[in-house]
Amino acid sequence: MRVLFLQRQPCIRALKYAVGLHSAAPGVRLAFACEGETLSQFYGEGDELFEGWFHLDGDLRTDLRRAIERFRPDVIHSHNLPDHLTVLATEVADGRAPVIHDVHDMRSLRATPYEDGFPEADDDHLGMERRAIEGADALITVSDELLAEIEARHRVPAMRAVFPNLALRRDLPEELPPVGRGNGGPPHLVYQGSLSVNGGHYDLRDLFTGVLGTGALLDVYAARDVGDYAELAEQHPRMRYQSPLPRASLLARLPDYDWGWAGFNSTLNNAHLDTVLPNKAYEYIGCGLPVLTLGHLALSRMLEREGVGISLGRPEELAERLAEVDYARLRRRVAEVRWDMTVEGAIGPVIALYEDLVGARSAV
Repeated sequence: MRVLFLQRQPCIRALKYAVGLHSAAPGVRLAFACEGETLSQFYGEGDELFEGWFHLDGDLRTDLRRAIERFRPDVIHSHNLPDHLTVLATEVADGRAPVIHDVHDMRSLRATPYEDGFPEADDDHLGMERRAIEGADALITVSDELLAEIEARHRVPAMRAVFPNLALRRDLPEELPPVGRGNGGPPHLVYQGSLSVNGGHYDLRDLFTGVLGTGALLDVYAARDVGDYAELAEQHPRMRYQSPLPRASLLARLPDYDWGWAGFNSTLNNAHLDTVLPNKAYEYIGCGLPVLTLGHLALSRMLEREGVGISLGRPEELAERLAEVDYARLRRRVAEVRWDMTVEGAIGPVIALYEDLVGARSAV
């Protein structure tokens, strides 16, 4: 099986796919076509998982045609945003290989631009979204809720799969601290990931202030330094702001906390947040931490279904809600299911989708 990944800038989800595919299907052959940098330049690894890198640094159509001709993929797996790369792949492949449109982020659900990596380049992003989804041979989304939003707006390909932003098992600690540890003090929360001060869903200053007002302790590990949060920590003695850490170092620290925070600012992007199953939630679970969120639909449903966290109406409810929770039982449940909620444990449906696409194309 030969799979060409297509993306403007390689993301952590692409790295996870590659690790999972190689672990479950050793014969898979992967290549990457992208406009931006390589995986290693962002994450310190990953290039070695792909036998070919094709940079789309000139005319996109010409460069992509060259990548397809040289690698001869069985499947093209195109990750948004932007959506126009899927449209281009469908046109350039012209039936030679099926194209998957992998929706990380549905632009029509957002009021703010994409904050990580390149900004969108689609002037008519709604029209491009429709063309990408309806023109693709198959669809992958990060949640059932996102799939439902897409189905309500567009004609969806018959072949589809849901693949959340799961953690990589190989990155997680093998052993967890004892469930019954602790000294009866205030709950110690951790947040790791993106931060902003632009009023978008990563602008968490008011939420953190609400959490700290309940008496909880909070450590914040920024994906990229944001000085406003260091200043916030100076104002609140129960908050510690930590500079970015290498991924392995961060995951090694997470098991020492009590809860992982995955509540976001829904002022501008509530519809988007209702479809999200963020990387950090699965990393918390993989490190043995129950997850706290704020009513975001997909995440709240997952936490309730799996029994691995709780959803608050607002941060100020924290102390009251935690007083009702059997924490030791919750932590044991997280430890029981954490290996099942990993890329390596759940990659099967993606491989099956590839095989179904190739089989259908061969039959034609």
